[in-house]
Amino acid sequence: MATSKQGISARLIRGMTLMELMVGLVIVGMGMTIAIPSFQGMLARNTMATQVNEFMLTLLQARSEASKTGRTVSILGKTTATDFSGGWCVARGSPANCTAPGADVVMSFPPLVAEASLSLVGGTVPIQFNSLGGLTGDSALDVDLCHASQPGRRIHISLVGRAKAHKSTAPYAADDPRLPAC
Repeated sequence: MATSKQGISARLIRGMTLMELMVGLVIVGMGMTIAIPSFQGMLARNTMATQVNEFMLTLLQARSEASKTGRTVSILGKTTATDFSGGWCVARGSPANCTAPGADVVMSFPPLVAEASLSLVGGTVPIQFNSLGGLTGDSALDVDLCHASQPGRRIHISLVGRAKAHKSTAPYAADDPRLPAC
């Protein structure tokens, strides 16, 4: 094979053939068809985990605020008191209010993203913590986080105010109350 003055073969100077380029594109395309759906699922799972963690942090902060101030602290949905999909707030007082002028709002959170819903299960009152950090009601509460393409999660809040998240993919019986209703 002939070489140029710099020692580079004539084949390398010409470049790739059209057939080599097409084979390379087919291989890249096949890899992308496998990778993109997997990547989208990973993004949805990470979004779900982030939303659960953000609400769990809200519960901890509200409980801490109630203990610190010695007052009742509520977590309220911005659209309705028990639907948190449109955003939520932590406010002092009973009954608390997120939107009224002069409301004692500790913190406010934006609406959920990615077709998710977050709502109190079977409850008609907001989540409220007393001055000891426990729930003000006489029973534990559950909050369900549902997403269109992912298994849901249930956040259980005990009477003493502790919260725990449960995945619907955990090995529970079909009628287990820890499973979300989505």
